Amino acid sequence: MKPIGYISAILFIIVLSILIFVGELFLLDTYPPQLPGDVTLGQWRASFQKWASICIASAGFASLLWYILAQWGFKINRWEDTGGKRPIWLLLFLIPIIMTVVSCIYIEPTESSQWLIYLFFLLNGLLPYYVTTLLLSPSAFKYIPVGAKGIRSRCFW
Repeated sequence: MKPIGYISAILFIIVLSILIFVGELFLLDTYPPQLPGDVTLGQWRASFQKWASICIASAGFASLLWYILAQWGFKINRWEDTGGKRPIWLLLFLIPIIMTVVSCIYIEPTESSQWLIYLFFLLNGLLPYYVTTLLLSPSAFKYIPVGAKGIRSRCFW
């Protein structure tokens, strides 16, 4: 697959993350969380949308940055020569991790379903980065993501 195909696939996964986010909003509208007395549902929903969007954007940014660095920055052709690149992957993983934690801290707390809100932030921030780097890293870097060797050895790709 050519680099434009990989980048398009990364963007497609980010779009799927946005669709999951829309589903989360629908779920939150159907079963709204109980809020403290001084917060309206509209205010809380706007805050949730902002922080969830930040999680998705950080995952997309980190995914694209990883692909660009792996494809054009490191100049390695064989996966055996990629020693020492996993810390860079982990450092980039810190971007969505930090934004997910910040989102969990700054979202207005609810009186019910707070764990669900945190789960949504995890899905929005961490899952897209991991999936895109697991499935769409350049071939020399396909074993860099944590767990990639085990997952790829059990699958067909």
